[in-house]
Amino acid sequence: MNLTLAERFTLISFNGRESEHREAAKQSILKILAVAIYLEEHYNSTSDIWTFSKEAIKSAIKGANKKTLERTYFERLQNYQLISKVNSLLGCDLYYDKNIQLKVYVSNSKEFDCQLDQLKAEFLEEGPITDDSIILVWLLLESLTFFQVFSCSEQDKIFKKMTRLREESELAKRLYPIELRSLWGTLSAGFLLMKSQAAATETGKGLNYIFPFFERKYSVFIDTESYLPNAETRLKNVLDRIAAQGHVYEVLRGGAVPIVKIDNVKYELLPSAVGKYPVHGVRLRLYNL
Repeated sequence: MNLTLAERFTLISFNGRESEHREAAKQSILKILAVAIYLEEHYNSTSDIWTFSKEAIKSAIKGANKKTLERTYFERLQNYQLISKVNSLLGCDLYYDKNIQLKVYVSNSKEFDCQLDQLKAEFLEEGPITDDSIILVWLLLESLTFFQVFSCSEQDKIFKKMTRLREESELAKRLYPIELRSLWGTLSAGFLLMKSQAAATETGKGLNYIFPFFERKYSVFIDTESYLPNAETRLKNVLDRIAAQGHVYEVLRGGAVPIVKIDNVKYELLPSAVGKYPVHGVRLRLYNL
C-alpha cells in the first residue's frame, strides 16, 4: 500500500505499544511522529527539496498535541485495516491480574513485514535509497523503535550505511546530525544497543531474565493444561491460549524450543516450570538475532 512517511512510521512504531496508557516509550514515538508530519509538510515535490532546521523541528514537537496525533493516525490506519487493538500478551501470563485490562496496538502483519522488507532491501543491499527511507530509518532511531525491529547484525550494517550516506546524500548530511533524544533517551538507546548485541551471544541470551522489570511482557510465563506435556502438546496448549486472547501468531520453527511470531514480534518458547508444586509451561524470550 502507498503510505505517507508519517503513516509508515506509525505502522512500524505503534506495533506492540500500549494503547490506553501514557507509557514513556509511546510518548517518545508520538514526539517523533510530530517530526514526521513536519517533514512531510516541508517537502516541495516540484523542486524535490526538504526544508527543515533543528530549531523548527523542536518547535514542531513542542507545539504538537500528542493525544490528538495518536488518535488521528490510529484511526487513519484503522480505516485502511492496517492496525487494531488487542489484549496485551501479559494477559496470557499465569500470574497476570485479570482485573487489569491492558490493550496494545497490533499492525497488519503483511504490511508491517512489507514496510520493513523495503527498508532492509534499500539499506542492506547495494543500490539507490529513497528520501523517504533515509528519513524513516532516522525517525525509527530517534524514537528507539530501531532497536526492536532490526536484528543486531542488521543494525550494524544500517549504521555503516547511514555513515556513508552522510557523505553521499545532501538530505542525510543535514538530517542525521540532528539528535532529538533526551538524556534518558540516549541512555535507553545505549542500553538497548548493548542488550541487542549481548543477546546475539550464547551467554547473553538470558539478559531479559536478568532485567525482567525493564520489559515485563518479554518474560511472560504461559502454563499448559498437561503435566509434563510433550513438545507438540505443549505448543498446541500455548498457541490455543494465545489465539483465545485475540493475538495473531505464526510458527516459524517447531521442535523442543519453538520460535513463534506473535503480533509481529518473534519469541522463543522455552519449556519451563514454576512453583513449589511445579506448574509446567513455557516462558517467552524475545528472539531478535
